Amino acid sequence: MYNIFYKYLLLNHKATVPGIGYFAVEETPAKMDFITQTITAPNQEFKFVNEAGDLSDKTFLLYLSKELNVNEVEATNRFKQFAQTVKEGALNGGVNLPGLGTLKRSYEDVIYFLPEYNYNKQPILTNIHIEQTVAANANLVDLYDAGDTRILKQENAPAEEKIVIREKEDYWWVYAIILAILGLGALLYYYM
Repeated sequence: MYNIFYKYLLLNHKATVPGIGYFAVEETPAKMDFITQTITAPNQEFKFVNEAGDLSDKTFLLYLSKELNVNEVEATNRFKQFAQTVKEGALNGGVNLPGLGTLKRSYEDVIYFLPEYNYNKQPILTNIHIEQTVAANANLVDLYDAGDTRILKQENAPAEEKIVIREKEDYWWVYAIILAILGLGALLYYYM
């Protein structure tokens, strides 16, 4: 039962255990750090939210019934039994959920989650250090807004050189006049 629960969690990024709470997968995307010239690998972390109550997930129960090849009532009963076993294990010293972590009871009788971190296992994706980047050597352009004109200043250009781009003039009013004349022409044609 746990294998199906774990598979559903990885596929849907959220899975509920009735009476305990729900697990969620939080993804951190890859990031580029230009200062240290490294690309940080994407990461996934398992989070647990303790919300006791009947949080039965209908899509999970349908998924479970298809995986076990049983009807929905039987799947619901098996999942409730699994949830009760996990809850009892968490309240009686803790229960280990392989790949996720451990659920334990705190001194205040609240179930909390300790994620599993295996530091001996090599991560699939590691951080990449870039020796030389094209972006680091590029001439970065800063844009300053000064009234009607926009001044582009290139950092590596000599002090007396400035690149000035003037904004294009807008003739929207010409289109408005043409549409008004066409509208008047259509009205005159209709009423004459």
